[in-house]
Amino acid sequence: MPQRRTKRGSERTPLARDCDVLICGASFAGLAVARELAGSGARALIVDRYEIGERQTSACAAPTEWISAMGTEASIKQTFRDLVIHTPQVTTRMHLPWTFSTFDYPTLCELLFQQCDADFETAKVDGRTGTTVHTDRGDLEAPLVVDCLGWRRVLGSDGYQPTDAPLSRGLEVHPGGASDHLEIWIDRGYVPAGYSWSFPARDEVRVGVGSFDPRFAVKEPTVRLARDLHRDAVRYQGNWIPHKLRKAAEDEVFFVGDSAGHCLPLTAEGIRTAFYFGIACGRELRAVLSETKPGDEALRDYGAFSAAHRWKFESLLRVQRLIPRLPPRLLAPALRGMASDRFVRWAFDHYLRIAPPDFAGAPRRGNTRPAEPIAA
Repeated sequence: MPQRRTKRGSERTPLARDCDVLICGASFAGLAVARELAGSGARALIVDRYEIGERQTSACAAPTEWISAMGTEASIKQTFRDLVIHTPQVTTRMHLPWTFSTFDYPTLCELLFQQCDADFETAKVDGRTGTTVHTDRGDLEAPLVVDCLGWRRVLGSDGYQPTDAPLSRGLEVHPGGASDHLEIWIDRGYVPAGYSWSFPARDEVRVGVGSFDPRFAVKEPTVRLARDLHRDAVRYQGNWIPHKLRKAAEDEVFFVGDSAGHCLPLTAEGIRTAFYFGIACGRELRAVLSETKPGDEALRDYGAFSAAHRWKFESLLRVQRLIPRLPPRLLAPALRGMASDRFVRWAFDHYLRIAPPDFAGAPRRGNTRPAEPIAA
C-alpha cells in the first residue's frame, strides 16, 4: 500500500503562505481545476496528503477522447473498441462508437501537473473555519477555496460515513498479465447489486467487484473472480464511490469531483466527470481572478451548472436501482437487444454527452512548468 508522504521531522515545517486559490486534493478534479488556471497570473496552491500521482484512486480508465482532450495520451496503456458483457445466461459483445482506454495513474497526474503553474505541498486537510483551511502543517487562507478531497467532503458541513450513505463499494486487484478484452460481469453470484470487471492495462489486468450496496463486502468475491479468471489476487486497491449528486457550492467553497458526488451512478465512472466539472470550476475561478465576476456570483453559477446535470445523474441512479430487481431470466434477452449496433451507438453517444470531451477545448501541448520524471 502507498505510504503517506506528508513532511515529517525536520522537513515538517509550518505551511504558512499567501495564495489566491487554494485547491485541496491533487487527483483528477484538483489537477483539472489547477490546469484551467494556468496562465491566469493567480497564485494557486494545491495541497494533498500524498504526492501527486502517488495514490491511485480508481481502475484508471476513461473515454480515450477525454484523455486526448486533456493532453495526456502518453499515459494510455491499452485502448478498446469493444465491450464484452457476461451474465450467467449469455455473453454479448458491444462494438462501441468511441474507444475506452486504461491508463497509468502516476503518469497522467504528472502530465496534468506539468500543464499547471500552481505550487504543490503535502499536507493533510482536516477542516475549515470560513475560508481558513486547517491542515496538519498549519492553517491556510485564500479568498477562493476548492474541495477536491473525495467523498468525505472534508470542507463541507454535511459529511457522511459508510455504510449508511449513498456510496458504492469497490475493490480490485492488479495481477500481472495481458488480455485483449474489456469485460464486465453482471452476475449475482459475485455481487447481488452491482457488477464486476476485468480491465487490461498492457502489463497488468485490473480485476474488481463493485457493489451498489455499501454493506456488502467485496473482498471475497474479488478474490473469487480473480481465481475464476486464473489471475493472482495481488496489489489490492479499494475505495468508496459516491452515487448521488451533492451541492457543488456551499458557503465560500467550490466542491469538485467525488466531494460533489460527480461520479456517474450505474457505471461508477468518475474520471471524466472530475475533468469536466474541474474545468467548469476553473473557468469560474478565472472569471473572479480577472475581475469580470464577483466571487459569490461565480460560486452561484458553478453550483447552478452542476445542479443542471442532476436529472442525468438521477436517471442513471434509477437504472442502477432497477437492475438488481430485474429477474435474471429477463436480463439475457434485454442484453441481446441492447447489443444491436443501432442501440449501442445511440446509448453510448448519449452517455458520453453527459460530460462531453469537446468541453475541454483544444488539448494543451506545451508545458507550463519544467517536466519532471514520470513514474512508469
